[in-house]
Amino acid sequence: MDSKENNKVITSKAKKILRSQSQTIEPVVWVGKEGVEKVIEEVRRQLKDKSLIKVKIRKSAIEGMEKDEIAKIITDSTDSEVVSIVGNVVTLFKPKEGWKKYTTCKPKTAKTGDKYIEEFESLRSRKHLMDR
Repeated sequence: MDSKENNKVITSKAKKILRSQSQTIEPVVWVGKEGVEKVIEEVRRQLKDKSLIKVKIRKSAIEGMEKDEIAKIITDSTDSEVVSIVGNVVTLFKPKEGWKKYTTCKPKTAKTGDKYIEEFESLRSRKHLMDR
C-alpha cells in the first residue's frame, strides 16, 4: 500500500452518491456496551461483502466515548472511510476494487464555449492565410 491510500479521502461527489445509496440500507452492525473491539471483525466481514454498510451505536456505547471517536477507531481498524454520521448511525464505505476511483478528482474539461472559440479561431486563421 502506498502512502496515498493510507491518507485516503473520498471526493465530495463520491460521498454524495454514497449517501444517496445508503438511504435504503439498514444497520448491519451494532456497537453496544461491550465496546468497539468486539465488533471490528464483523464490520470487516460486512464491508468485504457489501462495501457500504451502516453501524448503529447504542446509547450504552456512547456513554464511554463520543460517536466520532468510535467511528475513527472502526475506520482505522478496517481501512474504511466514514461517509456520514447521522444521529447514532455511522455509514462506512470500503470499495472492493480499490480507492483510486473514489479519491481522485477528474480533471476539469474546457467549457463548450471555449471549444467553439478555439475552432473559430483556427478556421479564421486558415481563411486569413488563404486570402493572401
